[in-house]
Amino acid sequence: MRYLIDGYNLFFNIQKSVLPLQQKREKFLEDLDREIALIKMDATLVFDSNQEHTESFPSSKKMQALEVVFSPKHLSADAYILELLSWNSHNTTLVTSDRELSLKATHLGATTQPIEEFIALLLKRGAKKTAQIEEKVELRESNANMQRLLKIFEKKLRDDENA
Repeated sequence: MRYLIDGYNLFFNIQKSVLPLQQKREKFLEDLDREIALIKMDATLVFDSNQEHTESFPSSKKMQALEVVFSPKHLSADAYILELLSWNSHNTTLVTSDRELSLKATHLGATTQPIEEFIALLLKRGAKKTAQIEEKVELRESNANMQRLLKIFEKKLRDDENA
């Protein structure tokens, strides 16, 4: 399942800190990327481009697991998302709480998911994955300590045989 995420819709829904926008966005991206990587989700986050630094083609950066895309010149993130869905909406979920965008995406064949449900999904899957990782952690004795314990048991066995 591929997830297309309405970037600023998600960002402004969960960011409440007083940091400047650029710093908040970078922290937000790092946190989201870590969560996406943990659950191995195929996700693309689409932002509007800054009109002063925009290009004719979308710009993107690949993080550990998350792809971050900035819409091309003269195209909003919403319009770019709809363009992507018009090319391929198969097995795609659009994450947004924008009702108009959701309706248009549904008409193109994508499923939609509100921001709140997506966050709940990340938290649920992340907690489950963390629990699975913690279950796999095995405590093992070092080789030196195993040798020490083996000598203790052998000595105890000899002492019991001699008694």
